[in-house]
Amino acid sequence: MRFSISSRTVSYWLVCQAALLLSAVQVPDAFAQAQINDSRTPQQMIEEYHRVDRYLSKLKMPDQRLILAERYLRSAIPAEQREELLDTTSQLYATQLMTYADDPARSKYYLDQVQKFLAANPSADKPALQVMLLQADYNRGEAAASRWLNDPTDSASQAVALDIFKKIAPKLVEYHKSIEKQVEQQYELIDRMPPGPTRESRDQANKELEGVVGRAAFFGAWSNYYLALAEGKQTPSDYSKTAIRLFRELLDLKETPNQSPPWYESADPNRMGLQQEWRARALIGLAMAEILDNDVPDGRRCIELLESGATSVEIADQSDYWFCRGLINAGKLTEAASFGKTTVQAFHGDTSPGKTSLCVLLADTGLRAGKENPAIHEMGVQGLVGLAKLGHHSAAIQLIEKYDVDLEKTSGFYMMWLVGQQEFAKAEKSKAPADYRNAQKELRGALAAPEAKSDLLSASECRYTLGWCNYRLEEFAEAGRSFQDSVAGLKGPNPGKAVEAAWMAFVAYQTLAKDEPRFGLRAVEVLEDLKRDFPNHAYAQKADYFIAKLQQSRGSMTSSIRQLQGIDASDPNFWSAKFDLCNLLRQQIDQASSDDEKKSLARQLKEVADDLQSRLSKISASNDQTSGVARCLLNVADLARKDLLENGDFARYVGAAKTLVSKLPAEDRAWVDYHYQALLLARSQKNDDEVASHADWLLVHAKGTPYEQSALIVRALEIDRQVAASTMPSNELLKEGFDIYSRLIKHLGANSGQLQQNKNAKVACSKAAGFAERLQKWSDAASYLRILVEAFPNEQDYLQRLGRVEFTLKNYDQSLGHWRTLLIGLKNGSPEWFEAKYYQLACLRQTDLNQAKTVLQQFELLHPDWGSPPWADKIKALAQQISG
Repeated sequence: MRFSISSRTVSYWLVCQAALLLSAVQVPDAFAQAQINDSRTPQQMIEEYHRVDRYLSKLKMPDQRLILAERYLRSAIPAEQREELLDTTSQLYATQLMTYADDPARSKYYLDQVQKFLAANPSADKPALQVMLLQADYNRGEAAASRWLNDPTDSASQAVALDIFKKIAPKLVEYHKSIEKQVEQQYELIDRMPPGPTRESRDQANKELEGVVGRAAFFGAWSNYYLALAEGKQTPSDYSKTAIRLFRELLDLKETPNQSPPWYESADPNRMGLQQEWRARALIGLAMAEILDNDVPDGRRCIELLESGATSVEIADQSDYWFCRGLINAGKLTEAASFGKTTVQAFHGDTSPGKTSLCVLLADTGLRAGKENPAIHEMGVQGLVGLAKLGHHSAAIQLIEKYDVDLEKTSGFYMMWLVGQQEFAKAEKSKAPADYRNAQKELRGALAAPEAKSDLLSASECRYTLGWCNYRLEEFAEAGRSFQDSVAGLKGPNPGKAVEAAWMAFVAYQTLAKDEPRFGLRAVEVLEDLKRDFPNHAYAQKADYFIAKLQQSRGSMTSSIRQLQGIDASDPNFWSAKFDLCNLLRQQIDQASSDDEKKSLARQLKEVADDLQSRLSKISASNDQTSGVARCLLNVADLARKDLLENGDFARYVGAAKTLVSKLPAEDRAWVDYHYQALLLARSQKNDDEVASHADWLLVHAKGTPYEQSALIVRALEIDRQVAASTMPSNELLKEGFDIYSRLIKHLGANSGQLQQNKNAKVACSKAAGFAERLQKWSDAASYLRILVEAFPNEQDYLQRLGRVEFTLKNYDQSLGHWRTLLIGLKNGSPEWFEAKYYQLACLRQTDLNQAKTVLQQFELLHPDWGSPPWADKIKALAQQISG
């Protein structure tokens, strides 16, 4: 006990002493007076300093330690202790500069403080402090070098970089060596010290000094790399070798002659600390220094380590840029051009800062340096292609104009697309039809190039722009087709533009529908797709209104059908007219009042489909024609399934459609129609494997469509079977079950009214909640159970489950309400009644302890035996908590 009191007393005294000392520093008059009246011996002062400093160090208060040290430096202490104190203060400032290197405001504050400190104490100018002070010079040099490397004509920036790095590179290398030696000596000394506060303090200080060693290696390596470039050394040199040595030492990637296995085989990227930005940047530096030292393979290996380690997404994204930058800096333009072309050709999907930076680098370097070298010029072209693929057309056009690139001499989809974009931008300013015609011509030419077929996203972007050209020229039929065809490719990566394209397709078709009813059908089709693909968009909310208006304005469907039947095969719109005819006939069948009428119309549709199929085999059909015929055949199959045609036609026409669909790209809409009908066929034939196969396809590719529902039901039943057959179903299976039933609910209905009307919706909602409960996804479980309880407020199972889930979520008031409802309806003394009583007491304990005690007293009077197992023990334990 005495030891504890003494310890608290000492701690209290140290805090008070530290506060007194620090306040004295902040009030100069009081400090001067304290010095005059200070009767302590130097030894007493040093001992006191060490006691307070250790305490502040333990509390991690470096700023207060600095104030304390500078206060004692102004006292009369012996020279030896003064030097030790100067070392400590210098190292503390170095640590603070290192800690706040990326914080401009704090960094400037400490730099100002250091300058004042060194002016008062010149002998404190230690290597560790100098390393951190040199960082400001390094930052200026790096900025100048970056300006020059991005613009080789900027000789002034090159001169600035050369001047700075000539001064600081050798200093940083020397400081690194001397501080590293100091750290090693300190550890030898620490190892011989007895355990205790002094050893711990010395060890902590030395670890901080190790951080400065790393900084010296980092800045020294980069300084030597930039110095080599600024001096024009694009071949191995002492500078590049020094940079490699320092980077390797920093990353613990030492390399020795005849090393076996090679360094890169034993390197573990997960143990290199690459989640720390400066270590990741050191690995980038090593890659670039190796390239400069004429070892491109090792440079590439460094980048691969960077990409496979725990590197931040932002830095990993930039890895290709830095590798290519290293090749260009080393004058290896041919290798850079080859690497750039391979990388750009592999671009698919979204843009990113790293991809964009690489493309700008390729374009800027290639177009600038390749005027006399076709291979290097091609690197610039690949940069422009990459920018086009990423959707950065304005940036690409700016570079085209900057380097006066003659686009008329270029070919290929991407460059022709850029020409079209450039012409379209010009037309949007002039509004001249001739300019829109020029843009239209270029964009059509681009889409005719083979590359357009292999890059759906870029081709869709091109079609979107073509749609606007057609629309501005009032060529509404072609505008509608261009906009409509662009939706599929834009839907995933750029949904905002996709929905705009869908809406503009509707606008274009609607304009024509006034005079040609068949375009009203296309407008309705576009709106239906828009509702399916973008159900939450404002345009989707308007769709039903416009669909109704279009159906009213189209007039007699019979007259439209008769008009379309009369179109001759020589008519350029023959194919699209016949596809419209099939759709109108199908719509007429669905609205027909008698089976005889439906069967008559079904036979007409079958005749049109057969005619189109026979014509298709005699021509070199386009994808649009093949897709349209396939969908017509699938309409026939569906009618046969519904007994409006011969039953055998179901399988025959699904098979015929499969032959055509197999020739179409994966994103064609006919695939969805085919797999849906094939699933229904397989189900009718009781072919479970085929049912599962088609359902799996639809689950992946038909999300949000009406066809998804059938696939979800198939998969849901299979998951239920697997769960029932297993005593411990896997987490993956439970997660899939939750996902499938959550998706199914969106089709069947997810509000109380829909659950009351649709038994399947009720079951799906309960199943989704059940999977969520097993996965402990309590919030999701509560959401579904609340809907169920709202729809069925007296159903025991739902009330019990929701009561437990709300309790788990600590929603005690809500949980209490459900258990009270159950207590009223359950038989007193049943196991279910005791469970409800337990949860009632548990909820009241959290919300109203007095009420809990009252309810508990009543329960004890009626059930002195505490009820039946397992609730008796639980209620008894809970009673102790309530009473206690």
